[in-house]
Amino acid sequence: MNNKSGQITSFQDKANDWAQLAQQDPAAFETMRTELLNEFIQNSPSSIQKKLEGIQWKIEHVRRRADSPAEALAEITGMMWQSTQLLEKKQQDLLDLYTGKALTASPPQESAQILHFQLKEHGR
Repeated sequence: MNNKSGQITSFQDKANDWAQLAQQDPAAFETMRTELLNEFIQNSPSSIQKKLEGIQWKIEHVRRRADSPAEALAEITGMMWQSTQLLEKKQQDLLDLYTGKALTASPPQESAQILHFQLKEHGR
């Protein structure tokens, strides 16, 4: 077994352990989750710690406000997608500036179709 395969197995084992803890002892799971997140933020470069704290605050706010874990997941995933799209746009802007395209290009015409999804409520 190579090292990468061992890392995947280890990750799967940890994910299973966390899932089991969440089912058996939700309070202990929340304590460990909070401690791990705080440790990650504290061990991050000081220049980004406030930003990470802000992002985590937003995530916790979404989790508290959501009617279900699925709703929270959908909203947090949307936040991540928006961030990824913004990063992609910034990268393209830099590439356009580097290649000189930004000086000659006309602004893009953006359009989108908005799709409305309704979450299925279970147990109500």
